Amino acid sequence: MPRPSTSYANTVFLMGLVTILACSVAVAEEKPAAQVNGAVITEPQLAQELMSRHGYAVLETMIEALAIRQQATARGISVTAEQVEARYQEERRKIVSSAREPRRSASEIFAIWLAQRNLNRETFRQQVELQLLLEKMVEDEIEVTDQEVARFYESNQKQLERPELVQVSHITVTTKEEAERIRQEILESKTTFEQAARDYSLDTYGRENGGLLPPMGRGELSNEAWEPVRTEAFKLKADGEISHVFQTHEGWDILRREAYQKGGTPPFEEIQEQLTNQLYQARLAQAAQEMRTAIMKIAKVERIIQFPSVSEAVGEVAAESSQ
Repeated sequence: MPRPSTSYANTVFLMGLVTILACSVAVAEEKPAAQVNGAVITEPQLAQELMSRHGYAVLETMIEALAIRQQATARGISVTAEQVEARYQEERRKIVSSAREPRRSASEIFAIWLAQRNLNRETFRQQVELQLLLEKMVEDEIEVTDQEVARFYESNQKQLERPELVQVSHITVTTKEEAERIRQEILESKTTFEQAARDYSLDTYGRENGGLLPPMGRGELSNEAWEPVRTEAFKLKADGEISHVFQTHEGWDILRREAYQKGGTPPFEEIQEQLTNQLYQARLAQAAQEMRTAIMKIAKVERIIQFPSVSEAVGEVAAESSQ
């Protein structure tokens, strides 16, 4: 699913805000929104200002969402709450993993990502639902052949090169003695690494994720405080191997290797399925966007409330500048 642009996210956020204010205005005409030195700014004044500044973008977003849902209904297409939730969680995982902020919890990372785009969980879920509806309208038209995948592989050898990466789980505690005790309990199967991370680790991200850290590359630029972790991680030779106890800037750490990726271009057979999926998803996203455009072209839209369009607003500014 394409990530929403900041402008689109702002529109979704403002759409909800304008709707809330419009409802409150209907209930209490002069309810105060703020006071400045005793002077009152009322909710109707706030609503009018929001309508003036953002009404056009909000209305266009609402029109598009309704048109997509109408077209889906006409085609007998729907998505279940379970499908929306599954895609929502998938997108959330992508957002969290791409952030590469191991000292923040997954919940914190996702909350910050939403806040930066003036989104909340419900508006993001609505975006996911609309994207799924569009994809279901066009998915039967998408095809990727083995020959196309092979040609893509041969033509993109350089771009397909992968860095050497290692992924580990870690536990950080205050003292060396505590780290040694926990490590021994894990080796003796008295507890699992994941449970020990949740029970003892000082790292909030580790506690929430069973200690799992994002993949790290050899020699990549990062916070110097993480160099001891990186150095020890690349010493581990097999998945599941547990490191010795070592000191970091926050205390004493234990690592377990979870995965290793060799650097260079992988063999075609190793990534054929991955490339097929990537090509499919790219074509699906393009077809979904084309369907979105086509739906709006055939929609019979009557805009009762008129706002100056973006082009009109730009023309007015240009005219004022030329005077």
